[in-house]
Amino acid sequence: MNDTTNEARSRRVPEGPDAPKVRPVRGAALLGLLSAAVFVALFYLWGEELLPRAAGRLGTVFPFVGAVALTLAVALFLTEWFGFAGREVRKVTLAARDFLFLCSLSLFLFFLAKLVVDVLPAGASLGGAIPVRAFVYLIPLPAFAMVVRILLNSEVAIIFTVAASVLAAAAAFGRWPTLLFLLLAGTAGASRSGRIQDRYRMLWVGVQTAPICALAAVALELAFHGAAGIWWAGLFGAVNGLIAGPLALAILPVSEYAFGYASDIRLMELANVGHPLLARLMAAAPGTFHHSVLVGTIAEGGAVAIHANPLLCRVAALFHDVGKVARPEYFSENQAGTGNVHDDLAPAESREAIMAHVTEGIRLAREYRLGDRVTEIIAQHHGTSVMYFFLDKASSIAREGGAPAESFRYPGPRPRTREAAIVMLADAAEAASRSLKNASLAEIGEAVSRIVDRAYLDGQLNECDMTLRDLHAVGQAFTRVLVAAAHARVEYPAIGRGPAGGER
Repeated sequence: MNDTTNEARSRRVPEGPDAPKVRPVRGAALLGLLSAAVFVALFYLWGEELLPRAAGRLGTVFPFVGAVALTLAVALFLTEWFGFAGREVRKVTLAARDFLFLCSLSLFLFFLAKLVVDVLPAGASLGGAIPVRAFVYLIPLPAFAMVVRILLNSEVAIIFTVAASVLAAAAAFGRWPTLLFLLLAGTAGASRSGRIQDRYRMLWVGVQTAPICALAAVALELAFHGAAGIWWAGLFGAVNGLIAGPLALAILPVSEYAFGYASDIRLMELANVGHPLLARLMAAAPGTFHHSVLVGTIAEGGAVAIHANPLLCRVAALFHDVGKVARPEYFSENQAGTGNVHDDLAPAESREAIMAHVTEGIRLAREYRLGDRVTEIIAQHHGTSVMYFFLDKASSIAREGGAPAESFRYPGPRPRTREAAIVMLADAAEAASRSLKNASLAEIGEAVSRIVDRAYLDGQLNECDMTLRDLHAVGQAFTRVLVAAAHARVEYPAIGRGPAGGER
């Protein structure tokens, strides 16, 4: 994952261990048709001069045949373009929500481009001093490409840039130099917005994009129209880059709220331990909260080791066990000084109580709007692993034949991203390290290796992009963090006592 730790993101997956990977969008054609219908309706309201209302003789029979034809063309374009990308590009996995999001952004940009090239010149041309053609350099494609890159990934951002450039260039007189500028400007904005964890960084991306847009505008203006309008072209190109940051900041929270995404900026906000859900976890299940904080530190170290997304790992780990707030006493980390409630429960009852923390966690994540990436990791952090303790207990009770292992498996799904796999392994490694009597480097390293090997052999890592080299690096990083967390304390001499042990 080059900088694709933002990248393996769009992962709306069906439940169950054997569920197929979500590929092309079901209902993509219907969504494309719906988006195109909105497109044509607004196009019609905008002005009659650009809408093909009549098409030869058919126009006398059916006055809106041109609108129907345009609807079909735009629907085919959006459906085929994003559908092909979802099927064939390895890191592009588009669910229906992603498809609708991309279509909405594309169409919004189209009408924004129409506003820039048709309305803006009428009020800001300074009496004709500014060439009308120069206004195309204000079409804000970089901001939209930045939003797609932040919420989805690099591959989707490039595909979106091409599709949006075609539509926006069609709105701007349909000239291919405009298309070239939009492609370049959108790519420049997307390429500089890989790791945006605060709003200042977003503004800085716009500042970095501005000279690229200005240079591209000057070069194209000079090549196709001469030197007369290059100053305006350069100025508008620079302004386009500078406004990209603020405009993206305005679009981002709306997109997150409407479509359930979680950008790195949102993750930084969730990382605050004052978050209401974390405060609730701390009050109801302090042992689980402490466990989650440590898992977050371990997972962050593992993510850094393989260039995954450490912020996502840390935040998802903080929330991965929030479902335990419903029944905290059923989990060992919250049972200090009390008896184990599972001693009086049948294994099947214990299994249901333990499994419920995943579904409850998903429910709470949606209630508190934690975003899709965190919610998915909550759902996947146990994969389809087996509850060996309760399986052994059930087998000892059954005696003859034992209990079927499948009945003590979590429902899944298994981890679909490297970040989800890291959180799963960190969760298990932290729990295993607490059971060690002698937390030496060798014992911790052996325990971590055992956890990683078991997950690998059980097939829990089959659906995420983790290599054996990654697993080795993650295991070493986990060991370093766990050894540091379990370091021995120095024995200090008694304070306030004299040589004979009396108080001074």
